[in-house]
Amino acid sequence: MITQELKDRLIADYPKFEDMTHKFYKKELSIADYKGQSGTYGSYAERGANTGMSRWRFNGGRMTREHMQFLADSIRKYNLQHVHFTTGQCLQMHGLDGDTILKLYKECYDHGIYNRGAGGDNPNVVASILRGIDPRETLDITPYATAISEFLMEQTFYIKIPRKFKMGIDNGFDSTPHSTFKDLGFNLTKHNTFDVYACGGIGPNPRIGIPVAHDVAPEDVLYHVKAMLMVFANHGNFKNRGKARTRYMPAEMGGAEAFIKIYEETLAMVKEVEHLTINPADYAYEITKTGKRDDSVENYRIHRQKQEGLYYVEYHPAGGDVNVAHLLAALDYVVTLDQVEARIAPDQALFFINLTADEARKIAELTDDSAENDFRRSVSCVGSTICQIGMQDSNGLLKDIFAHLEEKGIDTRKLPRLHISGCPHSCGTHQIGEIGFHGAVKLVDKKPMVAFILVDGGSEHMGSENFGKMAGNIVATKIPEFLESLANILNESPEPDFGTWRLTHKGDYMNLIKAFE
Repeated sequence: MITQELKDRLIADYPKFEDMTHKFYKKELSIADYKGQSGTYGSYAERGANTGMSRWRFNGGRMTREHMQFLADSIRKYNLQHVHFTTGQCLQMHGLDGDTILKLYKECYDHGIYNRGAGGDNPNVVASILRGIDPRETLDITPYATAISEFLMEQTFYIKIPRKFKMGIDNGFDSTPHSTFKDLGFNLTKHNTFDVYACGGIGPNPRIGIPVAHDVAPEDVLYHVKAMLMVFANHGNFKNRGKARTRYMPAEMGGAEAFIKIYEETLAMVKEVEHLTINPADYAYEITKTGKRDDSVENYRIHRQKQEGLYYVEYHPAGGDVNVAHLLAALDYVVTLDQVEARIAPDQALFFINLTADEARKIAELTDDSAENDFRRSVSCVGSTICQIGMQDSNGLLKDIFAHLEEKGIDTRKLPRLHISGCPHSCGTHQIGEIGFHGAVKLVDKKPMVAFILVDGGSEHMGSENFGKMAGNIVATKIPEFLESLANILNESPEPDFGTWRLTHKGDYMNLIKAFE
């Protein structure tokens, strides 16, 4: 549990953040120096260095009624116009001045939102969005996801690690936490135990995680978290930032077997000297609300929970960028309802859960700008118009694609979900999409042009995880037409979707890519 001592530590160095932020926006601190420090507090300056963003961290993406009321109040108080759902289950507020960033940081803390550690080289955990409500699940992983998240916040002050440490925990059905290719991941088995994976990750030199333990009792997961943090602290690369991620450690330690040996030795030591067993009752909460079953409400956005008569609604705005008016209307409504909460999904959606059928209909009506098919659920990072290190405007590309296909009246139901990153760092998860793009440059008649590398054949699904391969480099202005041509081909084919079509038409697909290069 988050103790008062931890709460005090999470706010104790606020004056340092306040001082550096004032200096930066007075142009007394360089962009590089500010970036190296401000990320720890969940904030980065944006391109141009005149505005910044505030990243709000929620344990496993969970937003309580208090959180939702505070968000609505903040949007109105500070006229927040750019609210973005991230692939790390956070909210980002963009286009802010320094004073607003500082005020929001303190006000978030007062409302139980602890943004200390929400950026920079800090631990983070992503959890299955439907935990506790999925009709298929056999174990509610909520207590363990919450315990890990709170434990990581505490460990930030005790263990210095070289760089980012991303974690995932899933319920055995939901692949979006990417538990099998995180720095540390917990994949729920059919025995209600966890298989543990380490040293995975996407971005430059992606890696599938190494299996380091099988059938781990849920109450013992924190021993593995502590062990992996210690291995990373002791064997991670502090000298070369480009190789300061866990996925580089096994090779530097002599291979996977050598890494596993050190991991197991460290785990044994942690178990001998620490008491980290989780009591799930300390973190569990019961959903007592019920409703009248009415499955006529179900559609591509509304689905049934395992709780009697309750439903959840998915709200997936284009590229994770919220329509603020629609979000406010939904928040104003849900805060009046019993036991309703929201959860930010790793694919840039917001799920409202614990709704009766009538409540679900109302939420869907208030958020009717949500994606209507898998293609419209495409993922994109914020891109180079905002991000300092972004090469190209990924979010702008996605919206250009949508606009072009709408103008042409193209049926997009057979197109797959796109994953678009502004650069190779994969904040838009381009490496795990059936079709991915990352920002690049292409010489055309000896002139550099805005372009995107097309990445083919990725998969995030458990059991068939795969990182896509570069298949072409297409000038950005041609990509909407490329997808128009692909959609037309798919719509004239008997196969039900892109994935099925690609299995027997990969040569045709590669030729299509080449035609647009």
